[in-house]
Amino acid sequence: MKKTPFQITRRKLLGTTTAAMTTTLATPSILRAQAVNTLDMSVWLPLQSDVTQNLFYPWAEGIQEVTEGRVVINILPTPKGPPPAHLELLRTGQIDVGFSIHGYSQNEFARAKIGQFSFLGDAYSSSQAFSKVYGQLLRGEEEHTGITLLGLFQHGPGMLMLKDKTIQSPEDFQGLRVRTSGGYISGLMSDLGATNVPMSPTDARQALIDGTIDGVCFPFEGATAFNIIDQITFVSEIQSGYYNATWFHGMSNAAADRLPAEDLEIVKSYSHEMIPVLAAKAFDYADYIGKEQILASGIPIEPAGQDVINAVKNAGASYETAWSTEMASAGFEGERALAFTRRLTSGG
Repeated sequence: MKKTPFQITRRKLLGTTTAAMTTTLATPSILRAQAVNTLDMSVWLPLQSDVTQNLFYPWAEGIQEVTEGRVVINILPTPKGPPPAHLELLRTGQIDVGFSIHGYSQNEFARAKIGQFSFLGDAYSSSQAFSKVYGQLLRGEEEHTGITLLGLFQHGPGMLMLKDKTIQSPEDFQGLRVRTSGGYISGLMSDLGATNVPMSPTDARQALIDGTIDGVCFPFEGATAFNIIDQITFVSEIQSGYYNATWFHGMSNAAADRLPAEDLEIVKSYSHEMIPVLAAKAFDYADYIGKEQILASGIPIEPAGQDVINAVKNAGASYETAWSTEMASAGFEGERALAFTRRLTSGG
C-alpha cells in the first residue's frame, strides 16, 4: 500500500485503538479465514494531491488493517468518469467505492445544504459538524438512496480566484463568469451579479486558459489540486468561506452485498468514524499548502472588504431562510440545526 508524504495515520489522529478495531477483534475466527474481497475505488482527484494522499490512501490502509486483510481497497490509476458521474457510477455498480459532491445532484440532497452556506469555517470543524448534524440529526443517510453511505465531510472554506480581475466592492461581481460546483454557491454568485458557470473542477484550468471563465470558486487546496495557480492573478478571501461544499463517500450496494455481513459492519463503522477526521486533517493541510503556493507565486490574496462581506451575508440569508422553511415542511427544525452547526464550527 502506498505511503503518504504527510503521515496522517490512524494512531496519530486518535492516539488509541478505534472502536472499529475493537469490533474487528471480536470477529469470529471463521471469518478471518475467508477469501479476500478487493473493492475498486475510483478517485477523480489527482492521485498525487494532498487530499488523496492524506485521506483516501490512509482510509484504504485502515480498511485493510481493521478487517485483517479480508477487505482490500484498490485505488484505480484513473477515474471511471468525471466527478458529477460518480453517484450514478456507484448506483449502477460500475465502481465499488467512490465519492462526490452533493452539489452536483442538489435536488437529491436538500438536507445537505446545511453544510454549503457561507461563513462555516475550516475543514476540521465544519467536517465534523456536518457529519454530526446532517448525518445524525437530519438523518442524512436517508438521502443517499441506491448506495451504501460510508462517510460525510466538507472541504475547507471556499474562495474566489480570478484571472485579470479583482474584487474591491460588490459592484465588481457584475458580469464575472465564475466556475462553481452547483448548489448554494451557484445561486450566491448569480445573486451577487456574476454569471454562474457550473463545471467539473477538472475542466477549470482549460476554461481559464481558453478565457471562457474569469475565475473559479475553490478552496485553497483546489488551486494546487487542479493546477490553476499559473492561470489566476487575484484571490478574494473570506476567511470563513464564501461557501463550502459537502461530500459523501460511498460503496455500491452490489459491492456491499459481496461482503460478509460482519466485514461490512466493520467497514461502515470504521469509515463513519474515520472519514470526517481524516478529511478534516487532509483538507486543512491541503489548504495551508495551497495558500502558501499561491503567495509564493506572487499572487495577492486580499481579504474581502466589509461591504463585500455584507453583500454575501445579505444574499446568503435568503437561502438560509428558504432552507429552514423547506426543512420545517419535512419535519426538521432547520433553523435550530443551522444555529447548532455554526456553534460547532470555527466560522460560527
